[in-house]
Amino acid sequence: MNTTQLFVGNIVIFIGALFMVAIGLIKSKKNILIAQNFQFLIMGIGNLILGGTSGFISNMVSIARNLFCLKFELTTAWKVFFMALQVIVSGFFMYFTGFSAWELLPIMAAILFTWILDTDKASVIKIVIIIAQFMWIGYDFHIHSVTGLFFDSMTILSNLIGMVRARRTEAVAE
Repeated sequence: MNTTQLFVGNIVIFIGALFMVAIGLIKSKKNILIAQNFQFLIMGIGNLILGGTSGFISNMVSIARNLFCLKFELTTAWKVFFMALQVIVSGFFMYFTGFSAWELLPIMAAILFTWILDTDKASVIKIVIIIAQFMWIGYDFHIHSVTGLFFDSMTILSNLIGMVRARRTEAVAE
């Protein structure tokens, strides 16, 4: 990877990361999913620029999943479909681009998030986002996404704050 590619990829990821951090402060599941779609698109392009094929694919499949979830109920069968789609499409591209254990991290993060996405509790979604971001920290380290690493950390912090706020809201509603 050349210096220009590294610089441009990190700038694109920086723009997407601004959405990622802001999502940590959103309480509504619907608004989280909408904002995530913008984040996934921008960061997926940044991943691709930095050579992160599975990060790009993970983000694109996640957009499809989120759009589905905004219109339809995410049943167990649909969860399995989107998780399988994540694995199949990623596996197909890894076959051609080469397998690396690092490339599994975005796939695992997306599968984890997909499995829990149908919860009505924003606090649970926040916890899963935190766990998934730790996986993305490893992946971003691998693809040299300095901005991704920084914002992964900031997302963990903002989701910790968002989780506390969501738990308060959920406690009042119960």
